[in-house]
Amino acid sequence: MTLRSARLRSSGIVTLLTDFGLQDTYVGVMKGVLHARAPTLRAVVDLTHAISPQDVRAAAFHLVHSWRWFETGSVHVAVVDPGVGSARRCLAAGAHGHWFLAPDNGLLGPILAADPGARVHAIDAERHGHARRSRTFHGRDVFAPVAAALVDGLELEEVGPPVADWRRLSFPVPRVAPTRIEAEVLLADRFGNLITNAEASLLGRSPESWSIEHAGLSIPLRGTYAEAQGGALLGLVNSYGLVEIARRDGSAAAQLELAVGDAVVLSRSPEVPA
Repeated sequence: MTLRSARLRSSGIVTLLTDFGLQDTYVGVMKGVLHARAPTLRAVVDLTHAISPQDVRAAAFHLVHSWRWFETGSVHVAVVDPGVGSARRCLAAGAHGHWFLAPDNGLLGPILAADPGARVHAIDAERHGHARRSRTFHGRDVFAPVAAALVDGLELEEVGPPVADWRRLSFPVPRVAPTRIEAEVLLADRFGNLITNAEASLLGRSPESWSIEHAGLSIPLRGTYAEAQGGALLGLVNSYGLVEIARRDGSAAAQLELAVGDAVVLSRSPEVPA
């Protein structure tokens, strides 16, 4: 069953996620292309343009935790593209009732892997891209035109040939024991909160019976930031459903000198029931 045969219609919404920043005109020009080519466009939503340059894994993380908050039939364009201008493919995919456009560098890997019915196509840039394409700005010349065409009724199958060997990317999985979870920092946000790969479901019925052990510190898990004293470290389950380390009114990343990929350990007293 295809997106169209399931009678899924475009929501008229396009989201943008890039590492372009806002100092230059790249984002604005992509929006101009979208509005010029899609008369039925309802809205262009900026997810973020503050991904660190070339950080494909961070882009994948943010897209995974963002798309589901939009209407069915939305088009999500993610351009973090270290390989722009090379032989890497531009992908268009239908998954979870949405469309996703991104370079074939793993950015869509977690989303596609989570939907066994995902359909992935390589964009035929000759047919659907700008006639005079830049080798360095496929966001403007390939992804934005195809996103606009999908909004305006283009079938996914018309975008280009199907692809089965799209590039995979996965997030690390914690090592779990009854009273110990060996986790890893996935992301440090702008507040200095350290987001780990430990999901709330691993904590059982008593999340606050766990603590985070690091460099001789035992950091308690709390329900909210406000439950900690000013300047104190705490752990909590954040809005993504993941355990993070935070510092009340400060930066946990700066204080602990932890970064993406560093290990952290959660422990629970064996006397506390799971």
